[in-house]
Amino acid sequence: MTLRTHALDLAARHSPLVRDTLRRLADAPLADLLAELRPGRSEPWQSRDDLYAAVAGQTTALYGPAVAADVLADLREQPIVPTSNHFGVDTFADSVQGTLLFALRPGAPRNVVVLGFGSVSLNNLTYPMGLRLYDPRHGELDGLPQRLPVQPNRDKHRTVLAARPYDAGMIERARARLVRMRQEGEVSEFCARSADDVLHRAYGSALALPSHALQATRVNTALWEGMFQAEPPARLVQLAIEPICAALLSKDLRDPGSLIHQLFFVPQVRDALLDALDGARACWRRDGSRGTVFCWGLSAAGRRVPLVLDGELLTGVDERGHRLEWKFSQDELVPALLDQRLVPSLFTCFATLAFARGLSCVGGYYQAMYLPVIRQGIVDALGVGAEFGPMAERVAQVPTGLHLAGLQSVGRALPGGALIPAGPVEIAGAGGLSPADVDALTRVPVREAHLVAFPELLDHLVPPGELPPGWAATIAAENGGRHDGRVIRLEPS
Repeated sequence: MTLRTHALDLAARHSPLVRDTLRRLADAPLADLLAELRPGRSEPWQSRDDLYAAVAGQTTALYGPAVAADVLADLREQPIVPTSNHFGVDTFADSVQGTLLFALRPGAPRNVVVLGFGSVSLNNLTYPMGLRLYDPRHGELDGLPQRLPVQPNRDKHRTVLAARPYDAGMIERARARLVRMRQEGEVSEFCARSADDVLHRAYGSALALPSHALQATRVNTALWEGMFQAEPPARLVQLAIEPICAALLSKDLRDPGSLIHQLFFVPQVRDALLDALDGARACWRRDGSRGTVFCWGLSAAGRRVPLVLDGELLTGVDERGHRLEWKFSQDELVPALLDQRLVPSLFTCFATLAFARGLSCVGGYYQAMYLPVIRQGIVDALGVGAEFGPMAERVAQVPTGLHLAGLQSVGRALPGGALIPAGPVEIAGAGGLSPADVDALTRVPVREAHLVAFPELLDHLVPPGELPPGWAATIAAENGGRHDGRVIRLEPS
């Protein structure tokens, strides 16, 4: 048995999502899986009109009114978006290739709208404080990817929402570090050339913009456009999910008929909810040991602060030992959310967008695990009274299994033959995808798309103790041993 085969077995054993996907679609083309990514058909509890207005407002601020008008028309026609991404500069192969596949689903509109979480730190998995480089350090494949920081290390725990704009000095220090990495043999000539071009071209194009959010969206647009030899298949529109939800919450918290109002301010519903999701992934522990209740606080240093509900106070302690607290009322929560002293949690974002307004949310490995649990927790909490039955019925109909988890169609072929994941830096550096490449992406079998991603992502699914030494390098070598044209192989010079 090859390690490729064993890896698929391990992933299926530990992930019901992977197991079900492989059972149904292992040998099918990605087009078949993409065809399943359709908006839910049930009527949401609340109108989506205010959601569309909030999205249009954020899009106008970041991309201008003309793009906002196009996005609004597309979302009204297809209320479905990827939501497993993080906001900020994105060079994570899995999320970027997932966005590309989402843009290629049947009947996809001209704009691909991505809602990313900005309450994560700058040094989170996707590493928006700099670039992820898919290049073997000193030829070793087990350390992928490498990281090249742009933002200063002192800001690594600052949330992306609170990040300061980068400046010319940061770019030049990153370029100098890249030169040293090349001189010391840590990166290849191809990697150094490709990354330097991104720093010069993409980062440089956004240097004069006044906010990190504007800079990040401009850099991501340049990265996206650089991935294609011709016109991209769609326009990328990346928005932070929390400001959109904050705008909606400013209304919902004051509306007795909203889902959020029931969950937050009807005592018996709130208590049942806090108990039902106590300890659940992406939610909270009532003792404050993990997660946060409904919102994160934001400290003066831009770091997120976990909160607990203590009586009628939402309270927590920041990294300097300072206590943050808000009365758990509309009058205190609304202004704090609008000026980002409070940031909606993952639970609150999905309750506001998906379960109240029926926005179909396409996730990854983790969302597929926690979103059904959150839905059931809400339904169970609303079960405390018959008067909440109609609301619970609407929530129960919202789909929670839409996913693009760990699927990559494009790999980078190394001189020794191994095939490793490729992010936007590498795809652009290799000359970009041709129209024929783009056309072929959705014909890649689902099984192969999982395997291309595994050298980076398998240990997200399988406990490290169950993986043999050198597993990433072995899978990459075995992936490279297949020459049947089943994936797009970048072969940079």
